[in-house]
Amino acid sequence: MKPHSLSYESMGTSWEISIWDKLSASNLELLHKKIVAISHDFDQTYSRFIPSSLVSQLATRLGLVEVPANFMRMLRPYIHLYSLSHKKFTPLVGRTLQDMGYDQNYSLKPKKHIHAVPDLDTTVRIIDNTHIEIREPVVFDFGALGKGYAVELIKTYLRTQNIKRFLVNGSGDIAYQGDNVPITVGLEHPLDTTKVIGSIKMRKGAMCSSGANRRAWGTYHHIIDPQTLSSPTDIIATWVIADSATVADALATALFLCPPEAFSDAFPFEYCILNKQMSVKRSAGFNATLY
Repeated sequence: MKPHSLSYESMGTSWEISIWDKLSASNLELLHKKIVAISHDFDQTYSRFIPSSLVSQLATRLGLVEVPANFMRMLRPYIHLYSLSHKKFTPLVGRTLQDMGYDQNYSLKPKKHIHAVPDLDTTVRIIDNTHIEIREPVVFDFGALGKGYAVELIKTYLRTQNIKRFLVNGSGDIAYQGDNVPITVGLEHPLDTTKVIGSIKMRKGAMCSSGANRRAWGTYHHIIDPQTLSSPTDIIATWVIADSATVADALATALFLCPPEAFSDAFPFEYCILNKQMSVKRSAGFNATLY
């Protein structure tokens, strides 16, 4: 059966929700409106590119700050991964990325002075479930797992509406619930987005990817090593499968900075890593057909 398709633009990219359940036109319209609202509210709150967002407002705040539950649910895995990655995976790269030219105006023109990335352990402290302490000015950037988290928010909403089979596709970051009916997902070629380098069958769970070709300018792309203030160049693409799109999205970025073994004891996941020599490293459970 051909699924219903709900498409829209949010967070600077294209989203498509596929639903196989039998639904009336009015129910589909209500789902569409609610999903768009979830995405819009998330972007308006957590995008550092929007001057009125919470993240932009926090850039001028110090001391005790109240934050929403979703903020804390993203910050906690960042803190965990910060430790596992030996301080390479951090949400405090925002000001550094701005200095490098990835700013609110998308100038893509680096400044002469690039701010160092603050130490997460000493700069931000969780007080309780709704409060953090900020000890020096910071620009949060949740980009490494934010889209995956937004995918999870939509997945959770669809489940509350008793939707049984669906695919949430946030421009390649996906979550699928399929009643054990598989779908085939292509692995985009990082050097030619009109092609794929392989495909994989999914029955459930999430898969997220990251590529050095996305949001690249000069010697930089959107992933920055906070210790060298440079973008990794050896790896050009990663794919991660996990139960949660939040975890999959985070690890797809983290694998540019650290080997998968750094995270294997903390998270169940499968991975595929492509380097600039077009050589592949993948886990035993990443059962993709590579072309």
